[in-house]
Amino acid sequence: MEKNRDHLRSSKTTTGDEEMAAETLLKPVLQKPPGYRELHSQPQTPLGSSSSTLRRPPKHAIPASFYPTKKKQWSRCRVFCCCVCITVAIFILLLILTVSVFFLYYSPRLPVVRLSSFRVSNFNFSGGKAGDGLSQLTAEATARLDFRNPNGKLRYSYGNVDVAVSVGEGDFETSLGSTKVNGFVEKPGNRTVVIVPIKVKKQQVDDPTVKRLRAEMKSKKLVVKVTAKTKVGLGVGRRKIVTVGVTISCGGVTLQTLDSKMTKCTIKMLKWIKLHS
Repeated sequence: MEKNRDHLRSSKTTTGDEEMAAETLLKPVLQKPPGYRELHSQPQTPLGSSSSTLRRPPKHAIPASFYPTKKKQWSRCRVFCCCVCITVAIFILLLILTVSVFFLYYSPRLPVVRLSSFRVSNFNFSGGKAGDGLSQLTAEATARLDFRNPNGKLRYSYGNVDVAVSVGEGDFETSLGSTKVNGFVEKPGNRTVVIVPIKVKKQQVDDPTVKRLRAEMKSKKLVVKVTAKTKVGLGVGRRKIVTVGVTISCGGVTLQTLDSKMTKCTIKMLKWIKLHS
C-alpha cells in the first residue's frame, strides 16, 4: 500500500511540472528595450577591479523626471541695472512732460536784440616814429543796443555785459577797445536801450590800414562790429528758472546802413547753437 501511495505522489508532481512548463511556453516573453537598466541593480565590475573604482552610471540612464528643475535666479547686478534703467526712463519721461507743459503754457520766445546806432565822435591818426610804418589811432564812439522782451509772462535778467567793438573787415579790421556794462532785468513786454561808450587812445595801426580806414570813414562805408558776452537768465515772477552764457554778435554793416535802419543780432549759446533774434 505504501508503495502505491509513493507512486501516486511522484506521478502527481511530474504531471504538475509538465503543466507549469507548458504554461511558460505559452506566455510571450517581454523583451527589454535597448539601454534599459535596473535602477537598483549594481553595475557589473570587470575582473580585477576594486569596488572603490566603481563609476556612477551616466545621466542619460536615469529619466529626466528624477532630476530637480533648477530655478533661474537673477544676480544683483542685473537687478541693479534694471532698477537704474527704469529710474532713468521715468525721469526722462517726467522731464519731457514738464518741458511740454511749460512750452504750451508760457510759449517762451527769444529776446530781440538790435544794434540801433553807432556814432563816431573822434577818429584821428597821429604819426609814429619815422620809418617804422605805424601810426597811432585815437577814437571815441558810442554804440546803442536795443533789447526787447517779447514774452508776456516771462522775464529776462542779464548779467554784466562785456562789449567789444571793432571797425573794418578782413585784414584791415581794427579793434576800438572794450568796456563793461552793468546788468539789468527786462520785465515781460519791456524794452531796454543800452548805451555803450567806446574809447581808444594811441593804438598802433599800420599805414595800409590807416589809408583804408580813413577812406571808408569819409565815405561812411566803414564796417562796424559789436560783440557782447553776458549771462541771460529766464524767470517766472521772482523765480529764476535757468541761466546760460550767450554771445551776442551785432553789426557787420556799414555806417551808412546804420544811419537808416537797425541791424539784427545773432545770439550764440553753448558755443555751437546760433539763433537769430
